[in-house]
Amino acid sequence: RVFLGGNIGVPLSSFVLNTSENDLIVLELSSFQLETVDSFRPHIAALLNIEPDHFDRYSNFSDYLGAKMNIFKNQQSSDWAVVNKSLSACGIPRRMKAAVVEFSKEFPDENFSCVYKIASILGLKKHDCLEVFSSFRGLSHRLQFVRNIEGVAFINDSKATNPSSTVWALKNTGGPIILLAGGKDKGLDYSVIVPYLKKVKKINLFGEAAEKIKKTLTGYADIEIFTSLKELVDASLHQASGGDKILFSPMCSSYDMFSDYKHRGNSFMGLVKKL
Repeated sequence: RVFLGGNIGVPLSSFVLNTSENDLIVLELSSFQLETVDSFRPHIAALLNIEPDHFDRYSNFSDYLGAKMNIFKNQQSSDWAVVNKSLSACGIPRRMKAAVVEFSKEFPDENFSCVYKIASILGLKKHDCLEVFSSFRGLSHRLQFVRNIEGVAFINDSKATNPSSTVWALKNTGGPIILLAGGKDKGLDYSVIVPYLKKVKKINLFGEAAEKIKKTLTGYADIEIFTSLKELVDASLHQASGGDKILFSPMCSSYDMFSDYKHRGNSFMGLVKKL
């Protein structure tokens, strides 16, 4: 049997006592969860990427990276560490006790490339992965298509809780784009999205971080601040033209107005479906 949990919203503690020796447990782990690792030892551990995040919690990038690296802390030579090849320049693979497998561009999507390498360790073939990938439609709140209204597409990317995630969203969304962003600031640099604003015709902001984001991005796009998510959604549809994409990719945490990114994403989709 296969169990899925961790940072995606299903605690390991909620099902671990129901597992057996031959079951497979797949966990997504956050830096917060990894900070206090003691004896936890995954047989296969993967690091997809590392970008600045949670600087409201960590004093610098090195501290944040250190928490992430705890996923490999207790691995031994009989275990596997699957790492993005782009991280080799940081010297990360050399810090592993486990056997290192790097992934790069085996598939256009680096997430698929990582899964393919893990599947290979487990004895699966490329055609097995292709069969799964061909029918995989992604998870909720990650570049999730909501609906089309008179040629205007609404996309829910509420899981984008940092600027690097919004960069990914902008790179993988066709223009023209009206970008909806804002929330609770985590001390991050919003200017990293500047090189990807060429296809963004408008930035609409809300939440605690709105003024900081506007100050950072002024001069690179037309920017407007709104007091609520409803006001933001209503105005964005009014401003859009046929062929536009309204991309809800906040760049911030959700905790100024919502319980988590799922609550925020569901609220956004609920408003869109009422338009």
